[in-house]
Amino acid sequence: MDKTVLVIEDDHLNMKLMRSLLGLGGYQVLEAGEAETGLQKATEYHPDLILMDVQLPGLDGLSATRQLKADPDLAGIPVIALTGLAMDGDREKAMGAGCQDYISKPIDTRRFLEQIGSLLITPAPEQKSVPEAPPSVQRPYSRILVVDDDPMNVKLVTALLKKDGYEIFTAGNGVEALDEVRQQQPDLILMDVMMPIMDGYQATRELKDDPLTAGIPIIMITALNGTEDKVHGLRCGADEFLTKPVNSAELLARTKSMLRLKQYQDQLLLRTRSEKAFNNQPDPAATVGTGLSARPKVLLVEDSEKDVRLLSGQIKDQGYDVHVAHDGEEALQKIMSSAIDLVLLDIFLPGMDGFEVCQHLKAQADTRDIQVVLITCLKDLEGKVKGMELGADDYLVKPIDSRELAARVKALLAKKAYLDRLHSHYQNALTSAISDGLTGLYNQTYFKKFLDLEIKRSLRQRYPTSLIMLDLDDFKGLNDRYGHLAGDLVLRETARAIHASIREVDLAARYGGEEFAVALPYADAEGAGIVGTRILEAIRRLELKGAQGEPLGPVTASIGIAGCPQDAQDAETLIQQADAMLYRAKQEGKNRVVHPN
Repeated sequence: MDKTVLVIEDDHLNMKLMRSLLGLGGYQVLEAGEAETGLQKATEYHPDLILMDVQLPGLDGLSATRQLKADPDLAGIPVIALTGLAMDGDREKAMGAGCQDYISKPIDTRRFLEQIGSLLITPAPEQKSVPEAPPSVQRPYSRILVVDDDPMNVKLVTALLKKDGYEIFTAGNGVEALDEVRQQQPDLILMDVMMPIMDGYQATRELKDDPLTAGIPIIMITALNGTEDKVHGLRCGADEFLTKPVNSAELLARTKSMLRLKQYQDQLLLRTRSEKAFNNQPDPAATVGTGLSARPKVLLVEDSEKDVRLLSGQIKDQGYDVHVAHDGEEALQKIMSSAIDLVLLDIFLPGMDGFEVCQHLKAQADTRDIQVVLITCLKDLEGKVKGMELGADDYLVKPIDSRELAARVKALLAKKAYLDRLHSHYQNALTSAISDGLTGLYNQTYFKKFLDLEIKRSLRQRYPTSLIMLDLDDFKGLNDRYGHLAGDLVLRETARAIHASIREVDLAARYGGEEFAVALPYADAEGAGIVGTRILEAIRRLELKGAQGEPLGPVTASIGIAGCPQDAQDAETLIQQADAMLYRAKQEGKNRVVHPN
């Protein structure tokens, strides 16, 4: 049997059970820990069946099913909903979203394969039409400088990256690269090492020594494959090191990872600048550091006592606090009980393997920022790419050189510190003058300052920014009927639903009364539409009760969206355009998302 089943499930134990059952049934299995990755794999592999968990981090399973059924190329794939909350009406909700069947957890292992087989044999029943949803794939909008003196290498890398939507410009040596960087301010640099006039090492040092360019990630790509070359490149300031010939999947995975880091760095600086401007303090450009703690915590997961002694000694020599686990289950327990910053994770472990541990960590909101380095004795590219697809941040092959280990760990801990500071900036806002006291979101004054700086930066660096304006429907009537305490509860829970539905780089605020605003850097109209729909559905799912236990719902909202640069090129006009779309949403019946397109 050559049928392929895509399982979208964030619980590693359920995933492991279904993987085993499907393997016994002779099916090929694809796996995803959250909906966005699942939609990408559905588009790429077009499986014969999808098992979709309903409760997923970020985009929930029913929303993902609606998006899938709105795509003509994917609508014919049967979907079975999986849920651990078997409540009245759940089957109807699943069928209404476009699912063909429904399985309650815990899974009945005796009927599981029979239920799946019936759908793969019998053509899926015709579904009711569902509202068209925007595609989930968003253009990168990032600018990459490729530096190489070999025209053929430049041509190959450029063709590969352009196919993914990146804007590419090139340089033939280190001197040209320095000029291009200062003129173009790219988001990422792919740097060859061996070049005439100025080599990649020297160019990297000069870029990292300049405060104006130090934050641009650099991936070195070279034919040199010795450990000494890698360590030298990392010490010069390179963020990543790839060896020629470069595998396309590995290059694209590393590119996306580095661009994500750049976005985090830029947003941290912009939010700090917004706060300083709000408080009339000096610009922080020269003072925003990584914020590394005195002793970052590193967890070593390794079943070989010899390797434990060797690696833990090398890590302790760098001044890190080292914890040890001998299998995947013990690793997860230690991560949940300690504030771990980085995990050195052996792939081949008893019980739960390293891939499963990595997938579990990256699928959970509380642990996805922990840096994961996969370790193996095999130099297999397939395993390396699989690890990166699961979200691993790096990959080391035994025997591990202590200098390369030190350089890799230092770079990844710096990345973790940026993420921590981005989160802590939001947490600090909860008790500061830039936050709204009731909801904990940013307030209108701070939001306007942030949006103004963000729009100017997006125009300068040529990436899109979208704005969501949201207003709760019939909120005054709810306040009059149930009282202001009930109204305050609805506002707080709405704020929580909004914050849980957006990315780290997005910024949400209470704009006034029952109105909220969300700035979405790097999001075009399609991406903003997806986020708006996700927020709307999160609010619809709120089940709130008043002081006497009376239900306060249903709670709904109207959303208006506008984007820069297509709808406006300054913050004030963008707000006006999004407000106009919000007014249209109210006129068209409320409880909907409206944007100019």
